[in-house]
Amino acid sequence: MILTPAGAWRAVDNVRARVLEGPLADLRRMPRSAFDTGPGDPGAGGVGRALGLARSGSVSTYRYAVHPTARLRGSPVLLVSPLGACGVAFDLRRGNSLVEHLVGEGRSVHQVDDEDLVGFGGAIAPGPADLERWVDEILPHVVRTVSRHHDGAPVHLVGWSIGGLHGVLSAAGHPDLPLASVTAIATPFALDEVPPVVRAQPLAVAAGGPVLATLQTLLAIMPLPRLISALGLGSLDELLTAPLTMIARLDDRDFLAQLEAVDDLRAIIGEQARYVGSYFRAMVDPADLAVGRVPVGHRVIDLADLQRPTLLVAGENDRVVPPRAVRTGARRLTGAPTRLTTAPGGHLGVLAGRAAKHTTWARLCAFLDHHDAPAVVEGGSPGSRRVLRPARSAPRRAVEPVRPSVTELPPSVGEAGDENRDDTPAAKPAAARPTRKSSRLPAPKRASRSPRRR
Repeated sequence: MILTPAGAWRAVDNVRARVLEGPLADLRRMPRSAFDTGPGDPGAGGVGRALGLARSGSVSTYRYAVHPTARLRGSPVLLVSPLGACGVAFDLRRGNSLVEHLVGEGRSVHQVDDEDLVGFGGAIAPGPADLERWVDEILPHVVRTVSRHHDGAPVHLVGWSIGGLHGVLSAAGHPDLPLASVTAIATPFALDEVPPVVRAQPLAVAAGGPVLATLQTLLAIMPLPRLISALGLGSLDELLTAPLTMIARLDDRDFLAQLEAVDDLRAIIGEQARYVGSYFRAMVDPADLAVGRVPVGHRVIDLADLQRPTLLVAGENDRVVPPRAVRTGARRLTGAPTRLTTAPGGHLGVLAGRAAKHTTWARLCAFLDHHDAPAVVEGGSPGSRRVLRPARSAPRRAVEPVRPSVTELPPSVGEAGDENRDDTPAAKPAAARPTRKSSRLPAPKRASRSPRRR
């Protein structure tokens, strides 16, 4: 706590570091490169610009770099961002990034989003046409491209918020897609529970203290909020939440870094974060989603047609998509083996909160491990990069040690421990006795991780 001598010292040190050294959060994105930009005119290296897939052709697929010493394992992962929300939430900051966690686990991670629209004046006004583009054009193309790049390996589809709904509908409407599993995080299946517009987070919830809650109540009965609203300066919560929260947690550097990263994400997304419920309703009719039959283009996709293993994750404190709206999906996805879990955090916190590493990410990785397609691991030394290929043939067997044939040994010697018995026949000539070869081989020398000296 900041009231203790140790807490006061940490608070002073955090202020000094923030003033003299700059932001506390490491906001560098994980290394990545453009992998594909849609089935448009291919450019250099087979990367082209999408034509008609999204406004301004701004949908891109990225592939995150793998550490040189990492061993690739499991099926590739494709992260699907919400419409207009970009993919920063999957890679919030160093030390608290889902992308960094998956790459560290040895996964081959890809991501598709339309972040080129965000922060550059792109107006987001979604409608049924956007739903059709994502479900029938963008995601099928990207999934097949990623799978083809990995020699036909099935893909794990992981979507957040609206991206999760796009992934579920695409998997249900295209049963031929090479998918290993589908994960939807904070994705509603009952829009009646989702508010069209989300109000600012109260101070008591943001800072977690009764003092701030009392202060907010006192300020609410004063004419100050009406004056601020008349001046067009925004709500009182928006003006006071961040400063008071920082003061209350000034001794927690990791919390301050997380707050900086969230503020940076909000600056990119802007006011769109408050209208997620309206975006859902603009693309999907609540009555259609309630019965599990969603019109997409000129056809109707039944959620019961989804047959891939599915993981649904709800945030305990999610005010955008309450847990009840996520639980409804377990009753709609009747054709798929569905697992439902609840983790701490709000709409963003369940995906990128400080506790997500031990809750959401741990459960997601366990789910991916359980539904990985069997593959043959090919590669050289333990430090070399491994390539995963579908198991079209039986895995290679290790070289077995040379063992004597059973017919060469008498029954008394073939049994374990009989060579030490006292009743072993000694009258038998030595030449007639079979010579038993040791089945143990010398342990191989361990390869050194340090480079060889020349």
